[in-house]
Amino acid sequence: MKEYSLKIAQDGIAAGKAFCLEDRVQRTVGPNGTDWPCSTSEPGILTAADRNAEISRFDAALEKLNQELAAAAAKAGEDNAAIFEAERMILNDEKFAGAARAIVVNEGIDATTVIENIGTQLADEMSRSDNAYISQRSDDVRGMTERFLHLLRGDAADTINEASILVADELSPVQLSTVDPAMLLGIITAKGAPTSHVSILAGNMDIPYYYGSDEAVAEIKERVRRASQSSPDPESGVRLILNDGKLTIDPDDAAYVMAETAMAEAKATEQRLEQEANSNKRRTRIYANITSAKDIDALLESGAEGVGLFRTEFLFLGEEGAPTEEVQFQEYKSVAEAMTGKETIIRTMDLGSDKKAGWLKMPEEKNPALGCRGLRLAFLEEALFRTQLRALLRASAYGNVKVMIPMIASVWEVDAVRAEMHTCAEELYAEGVEYKIPPLGIMVETPAAAMIADKLAEVVDFFSIGTNDLTQYTLALDREAEGLDDFYDPCHEAVLRMIERTVEAGHEHHIPTAICGELGSNPKAIKLLIERGVDELSVSIGKVEATKAKAAEAEEALAASSPKALAAPADGTLIPMDKIPDEAFASGTLGECVGIIPENGNIYAPCDGIVTGVAETGHAITFETADGRNILVHAGLDTVTLGGRGFTIIAKAGDAVKQGDLVLQMDLDIIQDAGLSPMIIIAQSE
Repeated sequence: MKEYSLKIAQDGIAAGKAFCLEDRVQRTVGPNGTDWPCSTSEPGILTAADRNAEISRFDAALEKLNQELAAAAAKAGEDNAAIFEAERMILNDEKFAGAARAIVVNEGIDATTVIENIGTQLADEMSRSDNAYISQRSDDVRGMTERFLHLLRGDAADTINEASILVADELSPVQLSTVDPAMLLGIITAKGAPTSHVSILAGNMDIPYYYGSDEAVAEIKERVRRASQSSPDPESGVRLILNDGKLTIDPDDAAYVMAETAMAEAKATEQRLEQEANSNKRRTRIYANITSAKDIDALLESGAEGVGLFRTEFLFLGEEGAPTEEVQFQEYKSVAEAMTGKETIIRTMDLGSDKKAGWLKMPEEKNPALGCRGLRLAFLEEALFRTQLRALLRASAYGNVKVMIPMIASVWEVDAVRAEMHTCAEELYAEGVEYKIPPLGIMVETPAAAMIADKLAEVVDFFSIGTNDLTQYTLALDREAEGLDDFYDPCHEAVLRMIERTVEAGHEHHIPTAICGELGSNPKAIKLLIERGVDELSVSIGKVEATKAKAAEAEEALAASSPKALAAPADGTLIPMDKIPDEAFASGTLGECVGIIPENGNIYAPCDGIVTGVAETGHAITFETADGRNILVHAGLDTVTLGGRGFTIIAKAGDAVKQGDLVLQMDLDIIQDAGLSPMIIIAQSE
């Protein structure tokens, strides 16, 4: 048994066997006696006849690596997706892949040798930079080089067959993305940093990550080598413990069992806390709108559950000019901190139209509502917009902040904002300023946004429907127009269809949809909105209490169509019987029923009773209550497509269960990857 003190990038406890990633890049003497980093032999000079084949091999490996990065980004979530986008930019930079390909084409040197050389030289150059951000990206370049070489050489993938602690000299996001997260108990690297991309990924996966000792990594690798030579038994291996900054290599049985128990208890506690949080079945959330930090006390007194809309444009309407980054940062930070973890949605400046700053030169427009306003103005005033984004990124480190963009009509606009946000993040990182990249959402207030909500839902984290503008743009009627009140109908069927279309697109992509316009507090509209599945109503502070009461009435009325005396079998958004996209259920053939678009993968017993049956694929479970009612909980999915994957059965036939007991779990990632959208249906029959 041997112990080392390591630095902690992501804290936690782990006990498991070591799995070592080997660094295959070595230095050998190359052409004309130069020091080339080669894998196994001197570089080859290709004949003219062989160059085309080598270029094709290079291009195929490059395309494959780009595909891997795109796939990793798609699965990683928005914050992590930016990491893989940064990797992709490094890969395709002229200093890396561009320079390497030119050498293969022009000088006829084999691709493996060139990538080894270019990658190592670029990484060494970046590591010597005085800029901390750039120097840390040298690890990414080394990892990118290693992955590129794997693909060029056709090396077998490093496959972890059992849950293990990953050990490497260095690790990059692209290398980590090739490892199944379910097989990762922890990570150890000789080199690393708590703010590295790998650390961010490990933190988001809730995996302990320790680093900082060449000696410890070398010791582990040597012991693994000796163990593999002395015993072919797959059960053999080098056991490790990570705990409280300490690494223990080959601990005794008692210490190892104790660490395994502690790890299991920590995981169980985490799952219990999550289940307790999820046991509070969701209803429509009621948030409030604010215009400054001065409104927070009143918001908290109102009982609002969060800030649904912080209208930041009011900070810009003073006569003295634009607020500085520091002024904005302090304003946003004070709101985020005061909300103590509650959701705080901050909209970027929605200037233009009826909100004009005297100090800001605006073009004269015949129809300002259809002109330079919201994001359009932000794109024209780039410096002003970037200052606000920097302030928002800084404030996001102090609370549950989300950023919302107004006046969106196209996907490219969202992409441009996200790119600008990440540019600001890189600046702040290089300056050593604390920040966090927040979730990014949009206002759906143009018919264009509502019509392409399915496309927009793929690139944002949430929707908030601005019904004031959506109504005027849908009906082609200025809401301030005098004498036309009879024509201005926010409950017009066209408006409601726009809302319903947006909500459905959001739920299909598992993102929430809110209402932040006046319609959210309209007593006549609340039931209509809740029936259409809206997740949140954000209203003026003075209307919070009344909106809560009306929302409760609406939810009770909606629930009346569901089986009585039954609890929701899943957390999520309630869907009326006639909206269920399955004729057998929607028609009532299988009894009274209701649908729920799930928020997570937990499925609970809706009643006290006996489990009478569980489908072999796990997608359906039936219960019988003490009074003889038969209850079916069914995930409306094509289980043939899933091939039996995606469900974990917890309760079995014959089990006695209590209402709220966890009986099934489904893996939403597997289901989504199969192109399916789950809906939990609960049906009751006598």
